[in-house]
Amino acid sequence: MDLDDGSATLHVENMCVYDAFTVANSIAGVNRTVNQVKGIINSLHIEWSGVIERDAANEPVNQMRGMFVQNTARISVTATTPKTAVTSLSNGHGFRFVSDPASTSVSHFAQIGQEQNGIFF
Repeated sequence: MDLDDGSATLHVENMCVYDAFTVANSIAGVNRTVNQVKGIINSLHIEWSGVIERDAANEPVNQMRGMFVQNTARISVTATTPKTAVTSLSNGHGFRFVSDPASTSVSHFAQIGQEQNGIFF
């Protein structure tokens, strides 16, 4: 990450994730695997770049301060769920998602930053 030029890169491979299907399941389904299916992010690549706007925050009463850069981002992702036994949440066939290439991304909002809060304030 380089806040001066507004850029950052994140690359992840073979990360275990859980798909809860709905926001309600994501919130209420914590530690309840009946609402989740294990998946793998095979590849995730995000690149943030450019500077649209800079912003700073300093809120001692909330123990938070930071520097932020609004910019644009490009993303590509490939994710899968394994073949499993048939359940109410899965047909057992597995699932594979492949996004369009990062070069075709449309960025409506992106932001990177550095923040200090809590005991790090």
